[in-house]
Amino acid sequence: MAKYVGLEWASTGWFGVVLDDDGGWDTGVYPSVWSAWKYHSDADRILIDAPIGLPADERRTCDVAARRALGRRGSSVFYTPVREAVYRETLEEAKAVNEAAADFSIQNQAWSVVPRTREVDEFLDMFPSARDRLVETHPAVCFYALNGRRPLDASKRTRDGVHRRIELIAEEYPDAGARCRAAIERYTTPSYAPSVGSAADVVDAVAAAVTARRGPDGWTTLPETPPADDRGLPMRIVHPADTAQTRLTNLSPPE
Repeated sequence: MAKYVGLEWASTGWFGVVLDDDGGWDTGVYPSVWSAWKYHSDADRILIDAPIGLPADERRTCDVAARRALGRRGSSVFYTPVREAVYRETLEEAKAVNEAAADFSIQNQAWSVVPRTREVDEFLDMFPSARDRLVETHPAVCFYALNGRRPLDASKRTRDGVHRRIELIAEEYPDAGARCRAAIERYTTPSYAPSVGSAADVVDAVAAAVTARRGPDGWTTLPETPPADDRGLPMRIVHPADTAQTRLTNLSPPE
């Protein structure tokens, strides 16, 4: 039976949602990508909210396109540092390397996710067999697509924002509403010792899993023809295609 996985970093581990073609649904928390792969290496597709493919000397086209599509919500997509900067030990060293190589600085928020970026990059270097099944997505772009190619008004950190995102997922996957709420209750309580960081982590992982279940025929890829990095990894972000199968404009990095 085909299996589809969505992974979202959730403060202390990767929160995963597993779907299958018969409506099966499972969830779990994994301390590392290696751990998630141990349990789900048989998955047909795994979509993860983490950069795959690191640039050498410029911004990734997919990051630029995603930020422009999201408009006022574009700041939720960080510019991915160059590979050499990702492997530096301090932010100061990484900024100096990135500015010299690509002429842009590293956002402090982007640096906070560098450990996950490095983890995924190392994993794919060690397990090349995962390259055709582990694919980058971004929840803000997924919800933008599910919302009729419009950025959502409410932040995912608010009750209204979580509710709206669950509604959008339920339009795609009818059982998702009740199951999202059950997972939120299970993994975010008690508040003094939650298994995951927030309800937003849950709905983001569900969006990734639902997109994985669609498969490439139901995706839009940013950019439409992604370039590869120096290890041959495609630098792309996938998200649900809308009903008209339209494509976002293939935007180039700024001069």
